[in-house]
Amino acid sequence: TGTEAQVAAALSMIDQLLASPLGSELPLSSQRSDLAIGAPAEPSAAVTEQRAVPKSQVSRLIGPGGATIRRLRDTSRAFIKIDNEDLPAPPGASEPCQQLRVTGTEAQVAAALSMIDQLLASPLGSELPLSSQRSDLAIGAPAEPSAAVTEQRAVPKSQVSRLIGPGGATIRRLRDTSRAFIKIDNEDLPAPPGASEPCQQLRVTGTEAQV
Repeated sequence: TGTEAQVAAALSMIDQLLASPLGSELPLSSQRSDLAIGAPAEPSAAVTEQRAVPKSQVSRLIGPGGATIRRLRDTSRAFIKIDNEDLPAPPGASEPCQQLRVTGTEAQVAAALSMIDQLLASPLGSELPLSSQRSDLAIGAPAEPSAAVTEQRAVPKSQVSRLIGPGGATIRRLRDTSRAFIKIDNEDLPAPPGASEPCQQLRVTGTEAQV
């Protein structure tokens, strides 16, 4: 989910990727350089909660290659960031902390913090609840589908794997950069006039009021 501008940005990136030579990467601007997943589109309307997380627990929130923090963000639809700077140990504690910031609608922030609390309270090595594991090619979910603007495109089946990328890495970067809801349907569509291969439906959705 995203604003109309975010949907346009996602489609522009998709067009660039599909028009580029096979093996080309997304532009460097789509590579995230910090621990943030997404960015609030309208920070003035956002609710932000901050927490000090013990430094020894930060790696649990991030997960291998950022997998856990991505699932937290994809499930809650909140903007989640962990600052790199150490904070002094709070009274009664012996280790420094790092600042956790969660931004979004009240419901999104509450959902993210609830999942974070569950994760940090669970035994070491525990996974996030299964509900946070994505089972399809969708990244995110539109918060207000009735208010959403949706663009659909038929993508040649041979190009779908380029949009998804190894382990879903490319479609995640498209989503993380554009902040749009991106989904590729599994069903094949008939080949369009003049084409010889079937297609799959690409859907890119954005709302006016998304945070």
